[in-house]
Amino acid sequence: MMKYIKIMIILAGIWMNAGCESWLDVQPVDQVSEEQLFETESGFMQALNGVYVEMNQSALYGEELLFKTVEILAQRYQFSSAYEQSKYYELSKFNYTSDYAEEVAANIWKEAYALILNLNKIIENAELKKELFTEEHYDWLTGEAYALRAFLHFDLLRLFGPVYVTDSDKLSICYNTHYALSASDLLPASEVVEKVITDLQEAERRLQTDPIIEQGPLSSDAGTDSENYWRYRSLRMNYYAVKALQARVWLYAGENEKACEAARVVTKVQEKYFPFTEYTSVVGNTKTPDRVFSSELLFALQNTKRNDIFTAYFSPDLSDYQIFKTPKTFLEDVFGVLRDKDMRYSPIWLEATNYDFRCFYKYAKVENTNLYNYLIPLIRVTEMYYILAEASTDKTEVLNSINMVLEARGLNKLESETLLQETLLSEYQKEFWGEGQLFFYYKRLNKSLISSAIGQPVAMEAVNYQMPLPQIETDYR
Repeated sequence: MMKYIKIMIILAGIWMNAGCESWLDVQPVDQVSEEQLFETESGFMQALNGVYVEMNQSALYGEELLFKTVEILAQRYQFSSAYEQSKYYELSKFNYTSDYAEEVAANIWKEAYALILNLNKIIENAELKKELFTEEHYDWLTGEAYALRAFLHFDLLRLFGPVYVTDSDKLSICYNTHYALSASDLLPASEVVEKVITDLQEAERRLQTDPIIEQGPLSSDAGTDSENYWRYRSLRMNYYAVKALQARVWLYAGENEKACEAARVVTKVQEKYFPFTEYTSVVGNTKTPDRVFSSELLFALQNTKRNDIFTAYFSPDLSDYQIFKTPKTFLEDVFGVLRDKDMRYSPIWLEATNYDFRCFYKYAKVENTNLYNYLIPLIRVTEMYYILAEASTDKTEVLNSINMVLEARGLNKLESETLLQETLLSEYQKEFWGEGQLFFYYKRLNKSLISSAIGQPVAMEAVNYQMPLPQIETDYR
């Protein structure tokens, strides 16, 4: 397994002016100076690893942008309005003015921009010290940095920006491309998308010789730490993850053909490099089920404390006022009459003896030391097939794409496009549970009604879909 070197990222000032104008210093654990860190190729590698590691923090993909805030907004859970769950209950009602909602927004905002500023520091220092790098390592390292910068900005846009399909010209977030003390301007959402695409195009250019293109994900040790750094490509922003993110962004912007072009680059190598997880490795496998379908992940984080997600939020050992509950009737409605055939149902949702509902086990540790015990899914290959099914103008491609996933999950194929939109909605609900994509799917399509764990559909307005900019940002401006 890749050996990550934790980089301590400490404040170079206070959070008085957080957000777009905030900046951080990067220092490794031995507290050597920044100058020393960027004096060697390995120092740059450590700094970039630090960004990947910090993406696991609770304010980002350790909690809020994975299974917590964005899934609460997607109405995945049923909360009590009393005791410690009241804050989640209020957020599920889109009460963005509560103390809890404002705190969450501030934490997401400042931590994401902190990492963006660190990425800018890496990119700018690498540009000044190209001579330190061997072979294509300069392009690979900076290509990943450009892609991560785009990834973080895009998720900030999806959360804090307006509904794109109706208000792409409205001000949204700022896009930081330089390491500087001066603040960036808030930009219209359409300009943010342009900058995301520009960064992804630059990342693609620099990753043209990514080892994954010729050798696949390389999910095994090569020997030394240095050699392993350029392996485990699915744990890094690799070439195919960049193409997948391009497809996601183009679809969000309504550029369907461009989205399909990017998605096809990934699906072309899916069977070879990202094969569908074997049905029998999940269904009926009670000891070591691969519940995250690891072979299908285009980009994932490695979080050695991932099991804490399960024990703190989903374990049947939790009290009724602690557990994130999805009622049995709602779960059965989502998975439908064929749920017992669906490999995303019973292996991931286990019955509890002390509750009358199933508990979510996707992030629970299993009885082995396999890498998939620690994976945090961020981009799946199945999303590319959904994009082709939704956006392609080729009817044959549409059905083939959706049926590739349905068959892989143990379900019946569609014979026509009659039920395509219902199926796509159902697939997004099932495929990305606990992964933070459903709310953004609803927002992209500007859904006026969304299903809810409380039993009744929830009416949606533009204000529900846009988390307000945090006070630490608006006060500064």
